Amino acid sequence: MPYLGDYIGHLLSEVTIARMQADIEAVRVAELYASHPLLRNMPVPHFRLPNLDVDVPVVVKQMEEQPAGEPPRGAPALADMRKAFDAVVTKGLSDERIRLTAQHTRKLQTTLDQKMVSLAQPTDIAVDVNRVADELASAASSTLTESGGPVDPARRLEIEEKLGAAARLELLKLRKPPPRLQVLVTTAEIREAGPSEVITRLNLRITEEAFEWTTIESEGRKKDRLVIE
Repeated sequence: MPYLGDYIGHLLSEVTIARMQADIEAVRVAELYASHPLLRNMPVPHFRLPNLDVDVPVVVKQMEEQPAGEPPRGAPALADMRKAFDAVVTKGLSDERIRLTAQHTRKLQTTLDQKMVSLAQPTDIAVDVNRVADELASAASSTLTESGGPVDPARRLEIEEKLGAAARLELLKLRKPPPRLQVLVTTAEIREAGPSEVITRLNLRITEEAFEWTTIESEGRKKDRLVIE
């Protein structure tokens, strides 16, 4: 039984493959035109799919429940993010061979505790993971490099960037899959599901956009990139 998002994604993928097959056929026809003395000066037919309307019937079978008290859409809890950031700071200080006194450790923990309170949101609002990482990194670097701190103040921005980059990677690992909708999609399953009242019809208008390869030169190197047509 597929998830609704996966099913719609597969439909969009099939439409993309259809466009690709049409382009492949256009190239084949172009080669035939080029080889024919009468057709070579005529325009080569090329079909696109600027708009495609799809009527998709589905039956919602099950909706996964959001655990009570947890942030929405799989966002990590602030307590878990704080624990992960503490590990990032410990590793960062170890890599830099920086040892904190008991006094500096307490001050750092107090600063981070206060910052976490300011970042708190109602449980029905997801917290921006990148913002949490940046805010905690800024607070930690300021505390570590303040007057009399264990790190040279001139390195504050460097320490902040290192902690922020490491924290963003670790906090993203805490994300959980959001609750999903499981649906019936095959003709047989929908027919057996019951009366038409249980069927949900999704009217999708798929609008075509295309990318194209382009080559740019940066710092003496050429790189290929996909850009919008």
